[in-house]
Amino acid sequence: MWNSPRRKSAVAGVIVIVLLGVLLGGSAVANAGEVLGGITVGGIPVGGLTGEQLVTRLAPAARAMQVRPITLYAGKREWTLSPEAMGITVDLEATARRAFMAGRSNSITWLLQSLGSREQRLTWVTKVDRARMAQALRELSSRVNVEASNGNVTLAGSDVRVKAPTEGVRLRSGQARQRLVGAAVNPARGDRVRLPVTTTTPEIGQEEAVRIQQQAQGILRAPVEFIWSSRSFTLSAERVASALRVRVVEDPKTSSASLLLQADAAALKEQIIASAPFVKKASKDASFSVRGDSVILNPGQEGSTIDTSEAANALLALKDSSRRPINLPVVVEPPAFSTEQAQALKITSKIATFTTPFDSRNVPRVANIDRMASAIDGKLLRPGQAFSLNGATGARTPANGYQEAQVIVDGELVPGIGGGVCQVATTLFNAVFTAGLDVVERVNHSLHISKYPMGRDATVNYGAQDFRFRNDTEFGLLLKASVSSKGMTVSIFSSPLGRTVEESTSPTRNPKPAPTKVIEDPSLPAGVEKVEEPGTPGFDVTVTRKVTSGGRVLHSDTFVSKYSPWKRIVKKGTGPAAKPAPPPAEDVFSPNPT
Repeated sequence: MWNSPRRKSAVAGVIVIVLLGVLLGGSAVANAGEVLGGITVGGIPVGGLTGEQLVTRLAPAARAMQVRPITLYAGKREWTLSPEAMGITVDLEATARRAFMAGRSNSITWLLQSLGSREQRLTWVTKVDRARMAQALRELSSRVNVEASNGNVTLAGSDVRVKAPTEGVRLRSGQARQRLVGAAVNPARGDRVRLPVTTTTPEIGQEEAVRIQQQAQGILRAPVEFIWSSRSFTLSAERVASALRVRVVEDPKTSSASLLLQADAAALKEQIIASAPFVKKASKDASFSVRGDSVILNPGQEGSTIDTSEAANALLALKDSSRRPINLPVVVEPPAFSTEQAQALKITSKIATFTTPFDSRNVPRVANIDRMASAIDGKLLRPGQAFSLNGATGARTPANGYQEAQVIVDGELVPGIGGGVCQVATTLFNAVFTAGLDVVERVNHSLHISKYPMGRDATVNYGAQDFRFRNDTEFGLLLKASVSSKGMTVSIFSSPLGRTVEESTSPTRNPKPAPTKVIEDPSLPAGVEKVEEPGTPGFDVTVTRKVTSGGRVLHSDTFVSKYSPWKRIVKKGTGPAAKPAPPPAEDVFSPNPT
């Protein structure tokens, strides 16, 4: 029985099983702390390595994997990024753990592979930084995505052209993420990755654009005829085209877009007036003229223009077969400042005037005064309205027409842009002062100037110091400023206010001695001094003003002026000492004249 074929087969099976058990058991014991044989990670053999050796073997390759450049492309455009820059790194610990556990769950399979010299190829385990990957995909989207371009129509003069629509491109971020992670740890796929994209179609196609083109061409086929006040004239196709607009409109019901040809009424009006100026007559505002101490009111005049709102709609209806003249209604244009508004201000006569003198030989200074006077001349203040000198005249710069002249800086006169403008402020302040009007802001000069009334000067510095007053009357105020060869005058015109102005000036107080500034001058001999400016002491002074009307006090003002001293400026010679003068020649008597 033991020699029967069936018995022999059973014995052979038992022997194989015993041998396999011996081999497996022996291998398991031999490889208990090592990676089993035949295992590779990313093509790197790691069989027989301990855990520490495994990490040491894989770390350089993992690092190289993470920082190598990968070329990403979509169509003909390319970009280069490393896996690490996209937030993709090798999880070295998880990769080592996978390699160590490979084959241990099914030893028979592993043994058969080993006996057959077959490798078990493992891939790298990756980890993805979600935030960095999301940022990388956003940046890639901004580079890859191209918006679809709608079909459109452009007008170049009377030439109507179609702009063809184009498809767009959009990155498929979800698929791109999978593709990038797979390619990052698999060099076998190559280092060129095609980014997955989808095409987007434009909302407005070629057919829609051609329809608008044909409509515009029908309008611009010939000049357009208009009728204004029984008068006929034509507008060229080029000018008509300047008023046409092609708009993209959205339909909220269908969420679709289409093109719409429109005529801009304002642009059409502008083109008609430019081509036929007789259709518009400018209105004229009411104004005031001064004759002596009296004011003359110049009435306002109505103007006229055209209404093109209906004409714009009629323009769009023009076709080759229907080109009737388009009517232009006449519209009356009232003046912005009417005769009735001017009359209500009741400006009839001069209520105050003041003049300050200047040296006409100082041409730049006079030019600055004239420039500033022109800016305030004719200013009109309605009841309750405030006036700012800086606001009316603007910054004193060369670009605004101001020149270099002397200005006060640190107790002395030095060259500066806009010298002389403070004389305008002083003149205006005194006119307002004597008229009894409400002074809102006034700053005195840093130095006392004797040609102005004591304590009644004013200075301005754009952006820092201003002179401001308010029309606190029930009438309008008209400012007139003029410059003559001898001085500047500011006059204020209104209705008689019936105001009484009482003023007083205190004695000067708090004297401040003038400091001396010494300037070395090599053109003067050593030891010689020359006084350029004698200097004057500074002081404080107070001016009070009481304005009454009908026994009622309207204003009780106190204007305190604190003046610094004018510097005493002395030039001190530092040049060579002067040679002594030769003695006077003496007459010599010769006893033997020849």
